[in-house]
Amino acid sequence: MMFSLKPSETYEPGQSLDFGDYTLRLRVNARARRISLRIDNKTGDAIVTAPRPKHLKDAVEFARTRHDWILQTRRGQERPQPFAPGTVISIKGHAVTLAERKGVIAPKAEQAEDGSWLLVTSGEGATYAKRIERYLRQLAAKTLQAETDTYAARLGVTGVKVSLNDPKGRWGSCTPSRKTIRYSWRIVMAPPQVRQYLVAHEVSHLRHPDHSPAFWNCVTEVFGGAYKPHRDWLKKRGHELFRFQ
Repeated sequence: MMFSLKPSETYEPGQSLDFGDYTLRLRVNARARRISLRIDNKTGDAIVTAPRPKHLKDAVEFARTRHDWILQTRRGQERPQPFAPGTVISIKGHAVTLAERKGVIAPKAEQAEDGSWLLVTSGEGATYAKRIERYLRQLAAKTLQAETDTYAARLGVTGVKVSLNDPKGRWGSCTPSRKTIRYSWRIVMAPPQVRQYLVAHEVSHLRHPDHSPAFWNCVTEVFGGAYKPHRDWLKKRGHELFRFQ
């Protein structure tokens, strides 16, 4: 089904447009250098971002030209998968099978006789899922704070405060003036070096609040090696972490 829109002279940041098969959301980011388009990992909405409000009309036209790509990408997204017994997830690079055991309220990791890892807790349905998510959030908070402290120390920075959220499209954000960094808790399910690249990326924003060449040089210095493969993993496979709920 092709979309149709009524002619419009202006568009507003935050506006949503009905494109028939999906919703197009309009955003403005003053730090953006060009118009960009992505698919929301959770809602399936298309999100187009422009550098300035005056560029939103061009952004909408750009989204029109990418209609087939949007549909194809949305069809390729994996269906949501609940945290439930029998589900296999990755935690800090290890394949872990979720298991149910009555009476175990606080989830705990166990190694089976065959060497495989289990994450055990009790509960049914939403209760079980919430307990697993709470465990992952707590693990993410501890891990990310420690890694942030390590990488920040390489820049001579201390006292960085870490917090977690579950954003729809951003893996992290840094507020240099407050020395605060927010991460998506889901990054704990990514490969370790991908997670560490993200930490190095956000820590580097403490020195460079942009994406200039100096910033990327800082990322290389802080990370201690080539970061591009790990950045590409987030771009190409990061959506996989959103299928678990």
